[in-house]
Amino acid sequence: MLKIKNDAIIYIFCAPNFATGGPEALHQLGHQLIKMGINAKMYYYPIGSDNNDPVHPFYKKYQVPYVTSVENAEANFLILPETSPELIFKKELSKINKVIWWLSVTNYYKMLAPVIRRTKRKPSYWIRKLYDPIEFASLEKIKEMNIANIGHSYFSMDHLKKAGIHPIGQISDYMNQQFFNRVNEQVEKEDMIIYNPVKNGEFLQKIIKKTPELNWVALQGLTPEEVASTMNRAKLYVDFGYHPGKERMPREACIMRCCMIIGREGSAAFDEDMPILDKYRFEKVDDNIKDIVQMINICLENYNDEIKNFVSYREALYMEEQKFEQAVKDVFVKV
Repeated sequence: MLKIKNDAIIYIFCAPNFATGGPEALHQLGHQLIKMGINAKMYYYPIGSDNNDPVHPFYKKYQVPYVTSVENAEANFLILPETSPELIFKKELSKINKVIWWLSVTNYYKMLAPVIRRTKRKPSYWIRKLYDPIEFASLEKIKEMNIANIGHSYFSMDHLKKAGIHPIGQISDYMNQQFFNRVNEQVEKEDMIIYNPVKNGEFLQKIIKKTPELNWVALQGLTPEEVASTMNRAKLYVDFGYHPGKERMPREACIMRCCMIIGREGSAAFDEDMPILDKYRFEKVDDNIKDIVQMINICLENYNDEIKNFVSYREALYMEEQKFEQAVKDVFVKV
């Protein structure tokens, strides 16, 4: 746990005016900390010279005040998403307590790898390597510097522990209440299969080509209201993409009473992150396509029976906000 003194400030690092699952989780954390009587502020960076409001309209409801600089004091804390670990080396942040919140695993490596490549291309890198080495926020370095870490998914907890890093706790986010408000159980379900084309690739396309008689609908270029409307009507959600953390779209589909057929990559492989029966999970190999198509038809033809197997997962999603609040209280303790 983190011991928070009365005069401490918790800064939460976030990109300005940017809306994805990660920034929402960061704002949810700030909102909860304030509810607990802790002085929390969003730290937006980088801020341009256009003087635009850095708070995305989606997150104004969380009412977290923001700053564009931090007070580098030993009593304060800086919460960093895993995509910005390089800030642990900043001299202007030398005193503040730094904490990495692992909202995903894959995105950490996606951000770190190009930083290393770009730095090593510079001629000055090899000179500095001899006299003043440039440091990278590798897992080994994070462990060596004794940086505190918080997991988000069970996948992230498992990954860190295998690297010899022991997180101080696990805090997962929760689904936006506006999405729950769009659930309409009066809508009649259709023989519709929904998927996210951005997260799925060639393997799913093979399945779609083998089932031209089925109604596949891509969730792309839609407003949140249109996504909810489509999910309300669909019987099945299929996802063979990589899950770097607890992805939002599968959770949304489950809330909207969709059956689910999922791959086994990333957090999707863990029951703790996605508690569905094993018969709905498949390795992404061509030999499984026949069985996947068979399960697709079972879900469509026997929807009323199959959907019962997702009730416990759906109920857990309705409890996410309460679990989040308790998890934050377990990690951030006022002293």
